[in-house]
Amino acid sequence: MSYASMEELHTLRKKIENRMQQAYLDENLDIPYLDDYKLLLLQTLFGQANLPDKQQTDYIVTIMLIQMALDTHDLVIRTTKADETADERVDRQLTVLAGNYYSALYYKILAELEDIDMVAQLATAIKEINEQKMALYYDTSSAAEFFRILGRMEGTLFYAAASPFIKTEDLEPLVDYFIISRLHQEEFMNEPTPLFLRLSKILEQDQSTLTVTEAINQELEEARARLTKNLHSMPQVFAAATRKLLLQGKRQEELFLEEG
Repeated sequence: MSYASMEELHTLRKKIENRMQQAYLDENLDIPYLDDYKLLLLQTLFGQANLPDKQQTDYIVTIMLIQMALDTHDLVIRTTKADETADERVDRQLTVLAGNYYSALYYKILAELEDIDMVAQLATAIKEINEQKMALYYDTSSAAEFFRILGRMEGTLFYAAASPFIKTEDLEPLVDYFIISRLHQEEFMNEPTPLFLRLSKILEQDQSTLTVTEAINQELEEARARLTKNLHSMPQVFAAATRKLLLQGKRQEELFLEEG
């Protein structure tokens, strides 16, 4: 049994980046974060589904564009600062525009797929994600609840895409995969994100002694432990992909080691 090679993942990444290109946005905004570990999991899923190569690629590109559109909109601060500068206002407006542009792209690809069932699955997932975001930003009262909702929210698109091909209960342990992946994404950002700021407020209201960084590191450690414990309970091909996430930071040839 073979798994995604670095070359295959690189090719998929380039196809996604090519679909996202827009000269004005490229010149004025940072390139959106493209989560290689979500990309790996999607490639693993559709690679096992025995779909034509083009259909696999279209599904993966569409789902990653949806994810990046949602993530880009998340970067917009929800309240306008009283002392907002002209440059900050332009950046905020461009970020909204970029999210809308990526949304238009994935709607276009979905229409081209002519796969009503998958369109319905993804549309339902987007609705669920927006509901989960409302809970995350406005209803959570503890760090534990925050991370629980975050993991479920981050995995919603994947579980929706997986449901026609595999029993999703077999993939429930992957919720910790998504927690780890998203927290690594937060570390990648140059400045505190709205998600980071929300966690900070929760810790403050809960009178926690932990800083945001300490809370994230603690959750990362616990999520890795849970994920490692549950490797045996998930399908082998997904366990192999999960090991690559858990080996993050190891030698590159170990990270993408193929198993048989």
